[in-house]
Amino acid sequence: MFSLLAVLLIIFNSGDDIVIKDQWIRPGAEKMGTALYFTIQNNGSEADTLFAVETDNAKMVQIHETYSTGDVMGMREIGKINIEPGSSVKLEPGGKHIMVMRLKKDIKKGDEIEFKLHFQKAGEISITARAK
Repeated sequence: MFSLLAVLLIIFNSGDDIVIKDQWIRPGAEKMGTALYFTIQNNGSEADTLFAVETDNAKMVQIHETYSTGDVMGMREIGKINIEPGSSVKLEPGGKHIMVMRLKKDIKKGDEIEFKLHFQKAGEISITARAK
């Protein structure tokens, strides 16, 4: 039988405000770069911001977006992603994404790579992305 304190902890911690889902990474070659994609869902009542991403498998990780100006397409570092309360942001090819650069080893299809996502309010969230 649960104590009253245990029940209250279950109720108030029944779900995290920030949920990461559908994470995946493209395969990539050692010393080269690849991209990480996922969806950030904010179930909380306050906006939050993803401001950094880390992995032991690369020397550099940056938050990017794809842009187009006229006939020219490119990528640029944006540094952070804001997620409004009750909304979600999808990181996907051709849009916002995480650039994983200067890989320390090859990432092959089926490999699982661990990442730490850093949010201003939610703190650190660890995820595993499968290469596909």
